[in-house]
Amino acid sequence: MGLPGFSGFVAELQVLIGAWHSSPTMAVLAGFGILVGVAYTLRALQQAFFPEHEYVESRVLAQGNPHGKLDSITVPERIGAALLIGASLLIGLFPRLLLDLIAPSFDSPLFDGLRKVGLM
Repeated sequence: MGLPGFSGFVAELQVLIGAWHSSPTMAVLAGFGILVGVAYTLRALQQAFFPEHEYVESRVLAQGNPHGKLDSITVPERIGAALLIGASLLIGLFPRLLLDLIAPSFDSPLFDGLRKVGLM
């Protein structure tokens, strides 16, 4: 889900801008597709982080935990999550870090044919 400030937003915005230049109708359809994707992503997040009560009870019993609580995440899992969140925020706030690395590839001879037919 491309929220402003995260790396997915930069990618979605660039796709929509490129689609708008090519076909505004398709850009509007893509925008609606993004909204549908947001709805599905929010539903998946709700199911993952706020599961139904019966599911939590079955997981607790399967773990053999009589106190009724799920085990906390481990330190390596926290470090991994922090690294992923940090990288996503870094690229979302400073997209030039990757865009400057990608842009020179458009000068390659592979794109000459696209420039000739007006697609680039």
